[in-house]
Amino acid sequence: MRKALVLTRNFPPQVTSGASRVWKLASNLVSIGWEPIVVAPPSVVATMAATPSPGANPVIQVHRTGPDIDASKLEADDRSALLHGRPVAALRSLSSRLATLFRAHNDGDLWAKSAAAMVERLLAEQPDIDLLYAQGPPIEPLTLALETAKKHHLTVVLDITSPLDASMPAPGTTASSAEAKAEECILLSGVPMITPTRALKEYFLKKYRGRLDHGAMTIVPNAFDGSHAASRKQGSKLPELTLRVALLMDEVPKQDLKALFSGIEAWARADGLRSGDVELTLFGEGAAAAARSLSRSPIKPFLAVDAAGSITDQLDHCRKADFFCAMLGRSPVNTCTIPERLVDALGMGLPLAAILPDGVAAKLVVEAGGMTAQAGDPASIAELFRSMASAWRARTLQGAPRALAERYAIGTVIHEFTKAIANQYVR
Repeated sequence: MRKALVLTRNFPPQVTSGASRVWKLASNLVSIGWEPIVVAPPSVVATMAATPSPGANPVIQVHRTGPDIDASKLEADDRSALLHGRPVAALRSLSSRLATLFRAHNDGDLWAKSAAAMVERLLAEQPDIDLLYAQGPPIEPLTLALETAKKHHLTVVLDITSPLDASMPAPGTTASSAEAKAEECILLSGVPMITPTRALKEYFLKKYRGRLDHGAMTIVPNAFDGSHAASRKQGSKLPELTLRVALLMDEVPKQDLKALFSGIEAWARADGLRSGDVELTLFGEGAAAAARSLSRSPIKPFLAVDAAGSITDQLDHCRKADFFCAMLGRSPVNTCTIPERLVDALGMGLPLAAILPDGVAAKLVVEAGGMTAQAGDPASIAELFRSMASAWRARTLQGAPRALAERYAIGTVIHEFTKAIANQYVR
């Protein structure tokens, strides 16, 4: 079997954007004839169940660029920050070694240095490695893959999961930031690339009109993998009196949080909700900030917060829910990307809802038969929850059509991935 070297700074137990994607792609490379060898960031050791179930195709070779980080003594907010790839000041006091790891989260220099040495060692030990897959942002894995491929004459596929220049300047405008220059260099490197949505591909084609070839970028959507037990919705159960909602929280401005809580409060008043009628479980990158804003909120009895949950924990919240809702900020990136957990919920057959800007994720929710509301609009948010709750009581909530869900199944997605390398693999 051929071997593929996977370079990433996003990998479980992290719950950073891209961690689920690279984990699912790597674990299913074997189905198309490639054994994955992953170079990943340091693992996190904590009291939580941080490592997802192995599924049908476990990744055997995972090489970490640093020692495990013990998060068991961190506060929940710090564990959440660590798992979401953000700096954690509390780690500085543990030891100088962890302080060095902390700095790496800021600029990636330590990851790049450690990963470069590890890549050279792995290539020497396993000369049958002939494919490089690298995911970004951040940019370090992408840059290292290009340098390594040139040095060792390897086939390379770059996975661009979101703009490397997160400001997303309008096509035709120029930017001189380091991120903008790095994005231009990588996007115009001439190597095959994959990206998760058509909207993101079209943005890049417009931004680099005449310089980026249409065929250089293949759309490989985020996927759900039903071979993992945690990715399967719970079987049919007796009717319950409590409506359970899995609410994925992106980092959003305070005014959008206020609008969300005002909308939920208006729904609770209109429907006369009492404690025990509804349970909304908040999780994701913005859950910690949401929890801090809830100290005196009248809707606090309806909410449970899991700010430091692992991928397995997040999937479990979805499995137990009657419907899934995503709360996304009004950033340009959120108009052209789809959260990984939304795709998992789609694959589980959950009814979908979302509070988000217009864009590709909103279109997917509507296509799946779900409902959307505009972030920052309490009235539309209240109406969304009232309508979804009403359909739940009437037992008319439905998941996505089977044909739509199949487009995001891992078998379909890994087939799309082969297109990115089919014409490039020459050895």
